Amino acid sequence: MTTRAERRAERERQHESDFEQFESVFVARAGDDGDDGRPPRRPLLRSFRFWIPISILLILIAVIVVGGLVGKHVFDRAMAAKGSLEKAMPLASQVSDAILTGDNAKAKELAGELTELSADARAQTDDGVWKSIEWIPFAGPNLYAVRTAAAVTDDLVNDAVVPATDLSLAALKPKDGAIDLAGIDTMQGVIAQASKAVTAASKALDTIDSDALIPQVSGALGKLTGTVDELEPMLRPATEILDVLPNALGAESPKHYLLMFQNNAESRGTGGNPAALVRIDVDKGKITIGQQASSGDFKNNRPQPITKLNSETTALYGDKIGRYIMDATLTPDFPETAGIVRAWWAERFGTPIDGVMSFDPVALSYLLKATGPAEVPDETIEIAGYRAKVLKEPLTLTSDNAVAFLLSDVYAQYPVLEQQDIVFALSTRAVFDAVTSGRAEPKALLESLTKAVDEGRLMYQPSDEEQTKLLDESRLSGRMPTTNTDATVVGAYVNDFTASKLDYYLQLDLTAASTQCSAPDKPTFEVSATITNTLDAQKAASLSGYVVGRYFKRGIIATNLVVYGPVGATVTKVLVDGKEVKSTAKPHLGRSAVMVPLQNTPGQKHSLTVQYEGEPGEYGRFDVRHTPMVRNVPVSIDAPGCAPTD
Repeated sequence: MTTRAERRAERERQHESDFEQFESVFVARAGDDGDDGRPPRRPLLRSFRFWIPISILLILIAVIVVGGLVGKHVFDRAMAAKGSLEKAMPLASQVSDAILTGDNAKAKELAGELTELSADARAQTDDGVWKSIEWIPFAGPNLYAVRTAAAVTDDLVNDAVVPATDLSLAALKPKDGAIDLAGIDTMQGVIAQASKAVTAASKALDTIDSDALIPQVSGALGKLTGTVDELEPMLRPATEILDVLPNALGAESPKHYLLMFQNNAESRGTGGNPAALVRIDVDKGKITIGQQASSGDFKNNRPQPITKLNSETTALYGDKIGRYIMDATLTPDFPETAGIVRAWWAERFGTPIDGVMSFDPVALSYLLKATGPAEVPDETIEIAGYRAKVLKEPLTLTSDNAVAFLLSDVYAQYPVLEQQDIVFALSTRAVFDAVTSGRAEPKALLESLTKAVDEGRLMYQPSDEEQTKLLDESRLSGRMPTTNTDATVVGAYVNDFTASKLDYYLQLDLTAASTQCSAPDKPTFEVSATITNTLDAQKAASLSGYVVGRYFKRGIIATNLVVYGPVGATVTKVLVDGKEVKSTAKPHLGRSAVMVPLQNTPGQKHSLTVQYEGEPGEYGRFDVRHTPMVRNVPVSIDAPGCAPTD
């Protein structure tokens, strides 16, 4: 059976003559002259003449005449229904936009217009004469498709779109530090109803023989199926998430979440050194900061790891991933990192943690674009046993200055480590207050968070099994896929071992290639990561010792670059700067990983290329993941023969 995408592509290749054939089967223009002045055509009669036995021709004359009249009747209704459907589809998008922007009055007004159009389309096609001739070859599938599309659209409008106009995304927006749990209950009912409607619509559309449709019908149908195809995979998990959200927000009992800020200026696999941590408490929707800490609050350089580690992880990264909290993020597997950090917190503070979240200053700048500037309070607080008021001048964080200040300027302005920790803590509070105050519009806030998730800058690992199951292998989970079925993912991860903050100046560029579509019997894969030290020697000389580190010559950036292949693929060759080198691939996360140490002096760059060979079979879309860096990471993908991806 062909897929919807294949059927859609095939429909686009059909000729315009199909429409003329549709018209000729049903339309007998009795009483009208043709456009060219010739007598009216009798297409049904003319076509029957060639294949109906002459002995019964007279008997069919009456049927032919009636058929001509019925054809005209149905054709006119089909065109009217098609016109209503085409007008309806853009209105549906406008209703969605109005809901997202919080303009419910406009959404209801547009939904009213949409209801009239969908009802008209359904009425035009819900006709006894129409249904009675859907058995006719060629024309029948088109008639059935139009009738089904009209019914599906009308059902979606009444069961999904109209109820959605009562939704307010403000229910998800904190106000005065709290989220309205009653508003979430309302959303649950509406989204659940919409999800059922979309599922029913999808089943109805699947009964249509799309291969038999003419372009005019398939064009309108394509818009509808495209909308349903997009909605269905979003609404089901949305329903499930809304089911668990009240409990996650402390509806039944208080919840505690650990938020760690990864410092991209000192890169680690999932982002950077998790030097700043915040416990967020949620009780009946009320969100507060419970406790703040830094890496200095924990007993690092312990003789044994804080918790039991995956043997493959320690074989690749060493057991320091569990002996120093600063190294807990070495692995690209965020669930493992979350478990390690949770163990550190439990040993030091004992507070039960219901979930671990990860954020970085770049993602924070996205939030500030939604909330507007955040004024950092000049308060006396205690971090890692150091208590002081440290701000030298008023500090306002914006989407434009947050990254530069938190990852670079802060070290020049506040050279004492404990002062830096307090500035980070105060900055965290400022942004937290900006978000929970409700200043940000829901749409802008969702866009900023979505961007952070897509870039791997926002991750979440809950303790609750139900939530964990919902997240599965999504980008938010921070888990690499365990199969190649949905996506064939390769990865490149940066781990600094300079013990500095010089990765603020590090540029990562990636290229990846796959023959999974052009040579599926023996697919090959190649990942090439280039890192460039953009720092110049003069700038390096002016940086503080804390920024440049003490283990390497000033300005050198030392990196463990780690490349992961697809699930099940084996390494065939490793190259550094184009020259083959000996390197031992190690198994991790069901993949072969190669780690190579590289050192870049100011202005220097090196590249690591790893080639893989995969097993024969089908592979999901080819994709590349990487450490979220301070600087944008260009990714070039070459997968000949594969369908293009966004």
